[in-house]
Amino acid sequence: RADLLAQGRIPDPFFGEDYQESLWVEKVDWWYRRDLDLDPLAPAQRAFLICDGIDYRSAIFVNGQEHRRHEGMFSRQIIEITEALHRSNGRVELAVRLWGSGALPRRRLHWWQRLWQTIAAPLYGSWVGIYPDRTATLKCQMSFGWDFAPPLRTMGLWDEVRLVITGPVFGREAQLRGVTRGSDGAATLSLDLSLDTAQPGPVMGTVHLSPANFAGPPLGPFPFGLELPAGISRHCGQIDLPKVALWQPWDRGFPHLYDVAITLTRPDGQPLDELTQRTGFRTINLHDWQFTLNGQPEFIRGVNWVPADSLPGRLRRADYERLLRQVRQGNANLLRVWGGGLREKQAFYDLCDELGLLVWQEFPFACLFLGSYPRDSAYLALVEAECGAIVRQLTSHPALVLWCGGNEFSRRRNRPLLRVLAAVVEKFDGSRPFLPTSPGPGDAHHWQVWHGQAPLAAYQTETAPFLSEFGLQALPHVDTLAAMLPSPYTAWASHQADSAKLRRYLSITNYQLPITKSPNLDAKRLISQSQLAQALALQIAIEHMRRRKGQSGGVCLWQFNEPWPAISWAIIDYFGRPKLAYRRLADWYNPVLLSLKFPLGRRWQMGETLPLEIWAINDTLTDVTGCTLELRLDEVCIHRQPLDVPAQSAQPVGRVNHLLPAQPRRLSLSLSRQGLVIAQNHYDLTWVDLSQQPHLARLRRWVADWVLR
Repeated sequence: RADLLAQGRIPDPFFGEDYQESLWVEKVDWWYRRDLDLDPLAPAQRAFLICDGIDYRSAIFVNGQEHRRHEGMFSRQIIEITEALHRSNGRVELAVRLWGSGALPRRRLHWWQRLWQTIAAPLYGSWVGIYPDRTATLKCQMSFGWDFAPPLRTMGLWDEVRLVITGPVFGREAQLRGVTRGSDGAATLSLDLSLDTAQPGPVMGTVHLSPANFAGPPLGPFPFGLELPAGISRHCGQIDLPKVALWQPWDRGFPHLYDVAITLTRPDGQPLDELTQRTGFRTINLHDWQFTLNGQPEFIRGVNWVPADSLPGRLRRADYERLLRQVRQGNANLLRVWGGGLREKQAFYDLCDELGLLVWQEFPFACLFLGSYPRDSAYLALVEAECGAIVRQLTSHPALVLWCGGNEFSRRRNRPLLRVLAAVVEKFDGSRPFLPTSPGPGDAHHWQVWHGQAPLAAYQTETAPFLSEFGLQALPHVDTLAAMLPSPYTAWASHQADSAKLRRYLSITNYQLPITKSPNLDAKRLISQSQLAQALALQIAIEHMRRRKGQSGGVCLWQFNEPWPAISWAIIDYFGRPKLAYRRLADWYNPVLLSLKFPLGRRWQMGETLPLEIWAINDTLTDVTGCTLELRLDEVCIHRQPLDVPAQSAQPVGRVNHLLPAQPRRLSLSLSRQGLVIAQNHYDLTWVDLSQQPHLARLRRWVADWVLR
């Protein structure tokens, strides 16, 4: 679709309901062709075509001859075209056939699975779970339609394609794992090389490390020798390094990275090939949902990341960089790459390495409530191949700290799948924790609020050590609405607006006007009030979990971004415009946080006493001393005190009982030192929480949580 859209062959699928006008694209096969006129290869040279991602069923042809068929979306395809170039004196026609969605695998469901689909449709009222054939593919699950994305089943060359020329030995892949030993900077670099040689024989190798983003001494050379068989072979080794600069997340220090060059030669010095890879050195541990990085505790202030475009083939490094810098500016330190989305392109992980952002990576499995994934040998072999490729492609990135089997499916009913995933993580990595599913023991998705329509105060009942999903929908900026909906804002539902729940949570802000097409629609006020409700919800949940530091290891809000213009949980809309919650996120995710605990969601009146408990949270490794805390009510200072905040702490630091001289609107906290504001926070006092949770909504959430066991 992206190519057809660029050529004006289809209407913009992101506007109104126009995605339906291009559904025909999925039903036919497509061909991509490219003629190359290259210099003839030298006798010892070899040529390889490398495709980092083809979606989904494909065949690759060279000069009219089929060389490879493939099913999958995420594994790298490597095709040798040396003989074709020799025969054609450097001229070659490359072609890729892509089968339409009619060729996607389909599942045969048991009677009870069909019954569940019938029940789920009216219960949940979305595409999720209604298209069972998505579970037969290792394709971006979101592309079949989700509660924040349209059903746009993509196909194409969605990731990078390149042609490489090598000597007789081709370095297919290099996986690097840099792990520190102790606290003195000593480290071990583990290398896992996949080499392809035309003829057997001895090969000499040399490893050099040079600082990539900082000034420092190079390390090496480290020589090694190999005896290679003909064909593809795998070789593993380790290099002990006396001292390296550590890769740290941004809130701990600097993310030092090294460029690693692996040079291959014949014993006489004849060059064969060179592999280059960037990596860093750090250690990661996870115990009872407490993350430890480089021997120090790291409280997770995370966001859930979904694909940044429903047409992922057009994503470029600049698109990732814009969003990831917004993550960093919001003081988040981890991205949970959600299992209904992608193994992102390498630029995403490169940028996370460079920006010091941690990554929780899920495999492409999501939201299978009562059912199970296929268990036949062919499907599990496909899982092993595709997910093994994901591990091999990402393991060199120090930002990656956690593997997860996927999102919201039963561990018990999917043991065969999880055994395969655990095995490929152990085989190709072994240095990072593996989490079977999210949620799971100790890890909660709190959807009593929103899906269960509970009051916002329900967040303060959360007792899980880790909270990896929670959120509220809000409308995007008025310019985004105009770009995605026909005037005057019809087609709400096609862009995922859940009008009933929006109306319910808008009521806490005292918004009473219509939220759909109406002559009385006040779009700007509707937008601002929905964003206020979203911000209130996220603030309550985040601060509750941060006050539980020590019992809680972290929090990840749902969701940071979105793949098309929508009325969704995203705090940054598709066009990069922030909602109110994002503009406040840097305060809530500040490593040093001031938080107020007080009775929520009631309208306080003149003459009442407002009881306030002041908390200070410090996620850093350094005491924050010599500060002044100030509490203001409607811009009038009602409390001031000196304050020191110990490193790695969360504790109450004061109590205030204030007699209200008038009806209050806003509370503000600030922590300053010598005129510099270190932390600040604000509380809206004009909203009134929902009174109770509907019984049917509570039951639905209980059923959803139960079937995930």
